[in-house]
Amino acid sequence: MVARKTALLWDRFAAVDPGLMRLASAMRAVLGAAASLTVLAALGQSDTALLVGGFTAMVTSLAISDLHPRNQLITLGLGAPLSLAALAAGAVLTPYPFTAGIVFLLLIYVAVHARRYGARGQGMGVFGFMAFFLAQFTGARAVQLPQMGAAVLVAFGAVVAVCHCPGFMTSSRVLARLQRTFNGRLRDVLRDTAALLTAGQDADTLSLSLERRLDRLHAAVLLIEDFLGERAVDEATDGQILRHISRAEVAAQRLTVLTVRAARTPPAADDLAERATRQRLAAQIRVLRHQFTPGTPTAPRQRKQEREDDPAILQDASASLQDCLQGIDELAAAMHLLGPRVSSPSATGAAPHEPATPQTRAFSVRQYREADSEDRKRGTTRQALQVTAASALSILGGHLLSPDHWYWAVVATWVVFINTESTGEVLLQSVRRLAGTVLGAVFGYGLATLVGPYGPLLLVLLLVCMFGMFYSPSDAYWVVTFFITGMLSMLLALLDTFSTDVLVLRVQETALGVSCGVLASALVLPITVRRASDEELVHFLLVLRRLLHTTTRSLSTDTTTSLIRAAHDLDQVLESFRKACLPLTHPLNPQRGRRDRARHLLELLEAGAYHARSLAAVAGHLPQGDDAEYTTRITSAADRAQERTTHLIRIASRRPGTASHSARPKVTRALSLLSGERRMRRGRPLPQQRLLLHINRLDMTLIALAQALDPPAPAAEHTVSPFAGGEVSSPPSPVTDTTAPISPTAAHTHPSARTCPADHAADTATSPGRAAAC
Repeated sequence: MVARKTALLWDRFAAVDPGLMRLASAMRAVLGAAASLTVLAALGQSDTALLVGGFTAMVTSLAISDLHPRNQLITLGLGAPLSLAALAAGAVLTPYPFTAGIVFLLLIYVAVHARRYGARGQGMGVFGFMAFFLAQFTGARAVQLPQMGAAVLVAFGAVVAVCHCPGFMTSSRVLARLQRTFNGRLRDVLRDTAALLTAGQDADTLSLSLERRLDRLHAAVLLIEDFLGERAVDEATDGQILRHISRAEVAAQRLTVLTVRAARTPPAADDLAERATRQRLAAQIRVLRHQFTPGTPTAPRQRKQEREDDPAILQDASASLQDCLQGIDELAAAMHLLGPRVSSPSATGAAPHEPATPQTRAFSVRQYREADSEDRKRGTTRQALQVTAASALSILGGHLLSPDHWYWAVVATWVVFINTESTGEVLLQSVRRLAGTVLGAVFGYGLATLVGPYGPLLLVLLLVCMFGMFYSPSDAYWVVTFFITGMLSMLLALLDTFSTDVLVLRVQETALGVSCGVLASALVLPITVRRASDEELVHFLLVLRRLLHTTTRSLSTDTTTSLIRAAHDLDQVLESFRKACLPLTHPLNPQRGRRDRARHLLELLEAGAYHARSLAAVAGHLPQGDDAEYTTRITSAADRAQERTTHLIRIASRRPGTASHSARPKVTRALSLLSGERRMRRGRPLPQQRLLLHINRLDMTLIALAQALDPPAPAAEHTVSPFAGGEVSSPPSPVTDTTAPISPTAAHTHPSARTCPADHAADTATSPGRAAAC
């Protein structure tokens, strides 16, 4: 019992921190700094050497963003000589402020320009920038270089020793922790799903909570896929893990969609049979929730017993509850493959897949990522010029404020451009940086005043603030800045240079730095939020078109892994679009019309990504053998969706720079949109039917997206849901036309909608025979 509770508690902790990545980063910084200080103090080094060693150990966690331990070691190996070179340059140029400023600007340009090479390039830029900054902060001289260089090497050695030699960060452990995170978040989804079936009046609140759970589950899947993409192992093993994880995620999302639909029609107060059926279905979902729980080996046996009672449930259950039961069965099958036999294809009874060849992986590895690399190169050149210009202003203004602490303004300028593209993102990052600095200054002043001259306690608090800095989520940047300023207060107190004036100067320098950053982003090769989001939208559509092309290829060749990786690339571009739109979708955005339109676009893209993920997962379960009829229909549907995607790319590429004045759309969430799809008919669908219906649902999403991007001249006051057709769980039979029906209103609100062959189905969607099946 104790072991089970301990394991559950650890899983809950792992679910909050995916793969314990933030914990590992924080421990790398804190333990590395502590070990460095211990070794240097034992060697009798000066205070400057202690500062250099502790600061360098902290910078390693700032610079390393690789998921795989091997890649982290490579980054550390490249960062050590670069840090030594930048530290030496800063120390030599300390007596020459003007020359030091010029060299600092050149270093800043090169460091930002290196971001074009991905995570490692950005890490190298951080190492070089921070080492030069450290030389200016300490006022180092050339005669101190041997001592400071030794401190840098000790810090790098300590970081490697505390995090890699004991095996704390091994490939198998990282992957196991990521899988535990996925299992924990999947249990959270199932808990809310079971509660939603019997929620009654609380259904709306639980639906919002369930959507947040799904987002967290999807984030865990993306981390697993990113980690598998970094490590070099057998492609067949990676492909199998990707298939199983993707299948389980899609099955969980589908079950939530079906559950939300069932919750929209609560049973009558006197319908005891319906209520009992919901209770039994909720109990079956709870059984699935405990499948991964340690110490519950009877969960699969209990599920088998529940499965034997399914005919009794189906006899009197409503259509929506029957769909939920099918979703439970699909999720149970997917979760069964996530057990300890996940690495053995033959153990699961599934047909083994051949390793993906370089040709089958060409989609995600060569085509999209090379295009993305070219775009990143252009973006880093533009941003390097912006950061350099902003830093030049910060150096000038910082010297006017304080000749001794001008580098604080430069650091603030540097930081607000990290992971940002548009002027709006820089502005949002600047506000967070300034808010965190102000709150951190108040916190640091109070803490340093209370602790007073107790040096050991100050050092402990400094390490605590360092831990909080790295353990805070990246989306809570003001919290990160809060701990940075608190850590600086402890450091100044240790150096006996702490005062109120210094903290006020810190806030002033930060305000100056972020102001220079916003000014440069608005004047030097500016890019608006609208333009940045449109570029990411075009990227999304390009990846989607290639995914549809890969789908048609999958009918004749085994490209399942390529499809899953393509869906992963689509999710990555969707996250980039979400980040680019963040200044518009932020709750504090005063332009409510633009905010709602951006949220509406995001909802449509999320719905499209759901169908793309489902499409990739279903394609891996197509039966062996050729079905000429379905092959023709699937190819035709995919070609039609590709043509519509091409049309949308032209629309998104030519949109005017000014905001549209169309009517504000009704903003919901992607889960609500998906659950609004109408159930077509009873029965368990074939994989070919599911694949065809997902393509058609994706095509309807593209129609709605075209209406959102290019609305008709006086836009209607009401918003027509693009998801008026059938649900993915219940496609039409092979004899009838399975082309996705579109509501008559939606089919006529945009000219391109009438080109879709689904119009005939839309005209007959409300016929008596069809209505009986809905």
